[in-house]
Amino acid sequence: MTRPQSRAKRQAAFMEEAKRMFDQMEEWYDAHPQASFGEIETEARKRRRELMGKVLAQLVNGRDAGTQVELPKCKQCGREMEFEGYRDWNIHGLEGDSQLERAYYVCPECEGQTLFPLGQKTKPASRSLE
Repeated sequence: MTRPQSRAKRQAAFMEEAKRMFDQMEEWYDAHPQASFGEIETEARKRRRELMGKVLAQLVNGRDAGTQVELPKCKQCGREMEFEGYRDWNIHGLEGDSQLERAYYVCPECEGQTLFPLGQKTKPASRSLE
């Protein structure tokens, strides 16, 4: 998966995915030259959803995978937890399905105590999103 990357690398990954979608649409249209505008639009929506899922994953994973500079403390015993690698987190959003990658921590003392940080917290919108 993607570890934190520069804005330029995230932008290049986005452009590559957009190019891939464009090429897929061209190939689909070549195979369906008699398609109506509605049929083309339906295919584009399906591919746009795939694109948006990939782009959202790239944006989030490319900025923050939940890794913490200071090891988090176990809520049960207070001991430092140990980094155990990255785990996937599947998100089913309105615009697309994404696979996020999050850091995973475990307590070496307390059986079953784990931490799967969600990354940066966001604030609710202060005005309508429309």
